[in-house]
Amino acid sequence: MLRTVLLNMPFVSLRRPAIGISILKARLAEEGLPCGIRYGNLLFAERVGTEAYALINDRLANSMFAGEWLFAEKVFPGVDRTAYIASLRENLSNREFDIVMSLRNEVGTFLESCFAEFDLASYDIIGFTSTFEQNLASLALAQLVKERFPEKTTVLGGGNCEGVMGLEIHRQCHWIDYVCSGESENTFPALVRALSAGTAIGNLPGLIHRQEGESKLGAPADRIHDMDRQPDPDYDDYFATLKGLSIQSEISPSLLIESARGCWWGAKSHCTFCGLNGATLTFRAKSAARVYAELCRQKERYGITHFVGVDNIMSHDYFHDLLPMLKENDPGITLFYEIKSNLKPAQVELLRDAGVTGIQPGVESLNSHVLKLMRKGVTGIQNVQLLRLCREYGVELAWNLLYGFPGETPEDYLETGKVIEAICHLKAPDAVARIRLDRFSPNYDSAEHFGLVAVRPFTIYEYLYPFSKESIANIAYFFTYDYLDGRNPTDYVQPMLEKMRLWQGNQTGDLMKRYESDGELTLLDSRPGRTPRHYPMTGLQKEVYDFCDQIQSRSSIESFAAERAGQKVRLDEFLEQLVSFQLMLQEGNQYLSLAVDTERCRKANRVDRALIREVVEC
Repeated sequence: MLRTVLLNMPFVSLRRPAIGISILKARLAEEGLPCGIRYGNLLFAERVGTEAYALINDRLANSMFAGEWLFAEKVFPGVDRTAYIASLRENLSNREFDIVMSLRNEVGTFLESCFAEFDLASYDIIGFTSTFEQNLASLALAQLVKERFPEKTTVLGGGNCEGVMGLEIHRQCHWIDYVCSGESENTFPALVRALSAGTAIGNLPGLIHRQEGESKLGAPADRIHDMDRQPDPDYDDYFATLKGLSIQSEISPSLLIESARGCWWGAKSHCTFCGLNGATLTFRAKSAARVYAELCRQKERYGITHFVGVDNIMSHDYFHDLLPMLKENDPGITLFYEIKSNLKPAQVELLRDAGVTGIQPGVESLNSHVLKLMRKGVTGIQNVQLLRLCREYGVELAWNLLYGFPGETPEDYLETGKVIEAICHLKAPDAVARIRLDRFSPNYDSAEHFGLVAVRPFTIYEYLYPFSKESIANIAYFFTYDYLDGRNPTDYVQPMLEKMRLWQGNQTGDLMKRYESDGELTLLDSRPGRTPRHYPMTGLQKEVYDFCDQIQSRSSIESFAAERAGQKVRLDEFLEQLVSFQLMLQEGNQYLSLAVDTERCRKANRVDRALIREVVEC
């Protein structure tokens, strides 16, 4: 039986084991095929220190491509990369620049150390997982393996290998024997079985191979339909490796869990900028009982209680089964999930009570017109409601604001600026950026339809790969573009960006509700840039403001007020004052109270805030 090893090379998080190859290891075990996993990312961090590693992996990820550049010279020497170095000098501090440049000297010795540390000579099949900035580190070590041990089989898989990307890598990198494209739980074990038996490989679905010197991909990979039949990821190698490293004390691990694949919203209305699912958009989820059991097994097996869902979107069914199960049984587990943002108060409360203490809700904008252009299926006022609810219920959220969508207007960002002024007491976005063009997104697949022209790979790819423009375009995942109408979004978003920077830089002040002993409601407004004020409310005014704790239409507010007062009530002046003082947000005929409920916050303070932050940062 041939021996297999799978490698997780730099640059990916140190705090999480690799879920893809950990599932593959478990699948191979089900078929009696031996497999080990080796963590090159941990080995590299042990050599250079966690601070230097984090600079590359966190600070410069997906922007400067510094992780890829560090290994590029080893794989493809002779490329003129002076312009890239100049861009590093321009965009980094002197200290950061010196760190990045010093890491170049570590790459060669690191690659050499992998042979001894991982005992690569003892394995027959050497596989690499490649997602985002793992490509060139994987190709560099695979190249050395093939030079020293031509008889060994090298395999590459992961997100960077889907479709034409995997075909082009295989075509250009002769030292890679096979590439697994797409979901590989069936493809890779079949390949290992065939190699072990010495039988012909044939046209395995999802396997890129050479046929008469040409790179060929037969049928697409088999899609996993029954998620409950997937094995638990085997993370043993990660913890065994970490235990022997000096950097262990600097790393707080969390575990990845996959409860679903695809995107149920994207299957209905694919968000224009999203390319995450490639050809596997169809949504498939594990049952609630299976997810709960897996969480408990993994917690017991590894002693870890922090889990990060890798799902692109949480199954909506989990509000009816998994979350109540977690709330009722309280297994001592915290979770982070990506989720759709149109949540109601009871749903956010259930998330918190179930241990989902961090979410990435895909907010992306605070303007309904821009959100419609994105096909997000939510409104700006719904996103604001979620920001306030997360603050009240103690659910940490990570979100970004995007701009630059064809069809957006300057007025959209004037309106966004007004919203920012009103909600500066809530969580500011983690990042603000013009949209990037990602492979597999509708914006990429139908660029001209969406008003995007001159689509071309990020310039950085030219400093990484010495290939033709066509080949680089096949390998690239990130693209830039021009607008068909010649617009420059920076011209009209600048005022909004200034307000956003103030928001991000000043999270002091607040807008909160305080309930007095006599039943009166006082709104305490100390938001930045304002003179602190108190707004007392009694009787029907208080009831109406509380009623708008959840988004309400004008007609529902009027009906509520009439029922409470026993007669029709004129609310025009009251609602106009609330909106003008930015105590309430109005969008069309919908209204939302903006003051944070202090009672909900008091309950949320019982949650371990440091633990929540740690989960979100993962």
